[in-house]
Amino acid sequence: MSETQTIEQRLNTLPQKIAMPFRQLLSAGQLNEDNLSIILDAGELSGDYTKLIGFAIGFLHLRSQRVPVHDVIAMAKLQKRRVNLTWSAKRWELEHQRLSRAETLERLAKENVHYDLSDYDDLLPEKFHGYLIRTSRRLGMEGLRQRHCIASYHDRIKSGRCAIASIFAEKKRWTVELIKTDNQDAPLRINQIKSRYNEIPTQNIREAIFKTLSIDSEKAKPKNIATRESNYTYLETLQRILPILRDHQIQNVNVYFSGYGDSGQIDNISYNPQPDIDPGEITVQHFISSNHFEDGQWINTRQLEETSLNEAIDELTYNYLDETDIDWYNNDGGSGDLVINVTAGTVSLEVNVNHVETTTEYHSERNIFTGEEV
Repeated sequence: MSETQTIEQRLNTLPQKIAMPFRQLLSAGQLNEDNLSIILDAGELSGDYTKLIGFAIGFLHLRSQRVPVHDVIAMAKLQKRRVNLTWSAKRWELEHQRLSRAETLERLAKENVHYDLSDYDDLLPEKFHGYLIRTSRRLGMEGLRQRHCIASYHDRIKSGRCAIASIFAEKKRWTVELIKTDNQDAPLRINQIKSRYNEIPTQNIREAIFKTLSIDSEKAKPKNIATRESNYTYLETLQRILPILRDHQIQNVNVYFSGYGDSGQIDNISYNPQPDIDPGEITVQHFISSNHFEDGQWINTRQLEETSLNEAIDELTYNYLDETDIDWYNNDGGSGDLVINVTAGTVSLEVNVNHVETTTEYHSERNIFTGEEV
């Protein structure tokens, strides 16, 4: 369809029995050209015009219920994806999450930020069976290719907190997160290794990757880093950022997250009222939690670092979500929000998991300093 075609020209391409009702609705002012254009787009993307009149009724109803059906159609058109006119409201919402992630990855790729990885270059072999991911474009492609959420590591890589490598072992691509250590004998360690759909490697593959990167797994074990004993690391971070939020007269913070398929992400952080300084420029010291696989088991560690306020809130949200042990990012996925009530000194988390319908599977509000339910 040419972008210069008028609504009438588009209607002329349809069978008369389909086009006529739309002309009548337009003439009566019961349907405007903007909505009709989106409905016709949906017909083209589905390849099925026989259900288009029925879909028009459903489209207007879905919009009245704030289901983002119009956004899905617009994104599907840009990404050249098909839609199904008989999708339920929940399916339209899930497609919105999926297409939004794809759009984010594409936008990340278009920005093509170059990462300074010189410190990591000095610690790796000159040649190995793989490569370091040096641009946001490559990072976006890695996430799309591997079907996992590695693209969300963009800020961490840019700030020098980690590097990501693509390594080939056993005829398969593995995404490897590398972190610098304070151990002079082993200045680099592997934090995690994942393949397509977050597949975890066997011990043999792990050993092959360590060998490929010339990293001694024994020497690279974390030293002088406290193993996490408390389940409330996010509360410690909240205790650190609460005074900062109050200093900037912020009354509450809302964090929105969603997941689908095999990955999840934080979609947005909103501050009320918005501070005069960009939250990305406000710094805070807090604990960063990380997981690594060692001697057949996952080990949680944490380390005190200075990051932006946005990154600290990202970290504490993921940390709190991990504690709930709720799968909000696989299969039909889920969504929810975390709310920091700065005035009251409380934090609440709501996690919705999508099955046939969305159900609230976790809700809690705790005092930031005591960890007690309020």
